[in-house]
Amino acid sequence: MSDFSDLCPLFNTGVYGEIQVPHVTLANRSTSERIWTLPPFGRSVIVTDFYVAKETAFAGSCTNLTLLMCRAASAAAGRAAVTAFASVMLSATETTQAVGKYLTGTTTDTTFTATQCLAFFANDADKAGAKHVSIIVRYKEK
Repeated sequence: MSDFSDLCPLFNTGVYGEIQVPHVTLANRSTSERIWTLPPFGRSVIVTDFYVAKETAFAGSCTNLTLLMCRAASAAAGRAAVTAFASVMLSATETTQAVGKYLTGTTTDTTFTATQCLAFFANDADKAGAKHVSIIVRYKEK
């Protein structure tokens, strides 16, 4: 009797999966510093969407931050060389973006090979206060 495990990749083609990255800190980062890098997917996937929610209120004196998503290889040379395929602006104003409310990032579907990694950058250096976000990345099997 077979469990058909060798056929699973066939049935997963086009199926969506999600990776959640909780409690990512944005504070005390420079523009040349990566915020977060995910490990390789281990197979070919297409990243289709991402969502970001503030876990902590941003200080009223801080600037709005744009979170960028890119391939880690493009991030290796620092923020200036990043080729971002997704972004979302995080507002410093609580009335504009409430804590715990997920925002949908602007995304261009991007294919990742088995060895490529996903990385996140912020658009600007920010040294003010504790800022934490939760990130969800949606992808589908290729």
